Amino acid sequence: MKTNSELPKTLNQIIINFNFPDLFKSYIWVDDTWERGFPDLFRLEKEISSAACQNTLGRDHLVQIARWGKLPNINRIACPEPIKIGLYQNGLPASWLLSSPHNTVLLLQHQITGFGPTYISKLLHFAIPQVCGALDTRLVRVFGKKAQEYQLLNLYATEMDGRWAIPATQAGWPSEYSTWIKILQSIADNLNSNRIECPHPQKYIESGLRKAGVWLPADVETALFAYVSKKLQME
Repeated sequence: MKTNSELPKTLNQIIINFNFPDLFKSYIWVDDTWERGFPDLFRLEKEISSAACQNTLGRDHLVQIARWGKLPNINRIACPEPIKIGLYQNGLPASWLLSSPHNTVLLLQHQITGFGPTYISKLLHFAIPQVCGALDTRLVRVFGKKAQEYQLLNLYATEMDGRWAIPATQAGWPSEYSTWIKILQSIADNLNSNRIECPHPQKYIESGLRKAGVWLPADVETALFAYVSKKLQME
């Protein structure tokens, strides 16, 4: 596989060492498996990306994500109806998203109660998979400040009341979310340029959510989540 000399050494090592198609196919979360076609991921992305495109994102969409992710205290979730943010222009992701995704996080944080960094990023994963991916606590635990092998982010996660969280008050948030998006895009670009195809479930292709074999940042994040989940299980 070709690597990019401009990428950090750690990121190049990940691109060389990881089998992204196999990781993608090994992703599991509740009812979501590759063999089943990732039914919940598919449903959420289809509905939430459509709402984002039509500027109709609201509390119902946030609650759906929260229930899927098993977030406690769902009753605390509140936001304007609709959320005041333009993520698409003429049916395509807004150009300003690419240059400063952390500003998108700030806009959402100011409007949404009950969502911290993890769930704000999950919302962006489903709303604009062409640009964004989620930044789950598992990803921060493995690729953040306390990384044992591959440190990519200047972030940490803490355990509070039996659950892990990414503190929004740390110096690296939300600026490091922009770093995360660049990482996901760099890996996607590398996989696509090397013609390493993403094994999307067929309904993603048939629905128009994906082009056959083409990696999006959200797909790379899905594969990396599978990797960190397995790694943490071994600890």
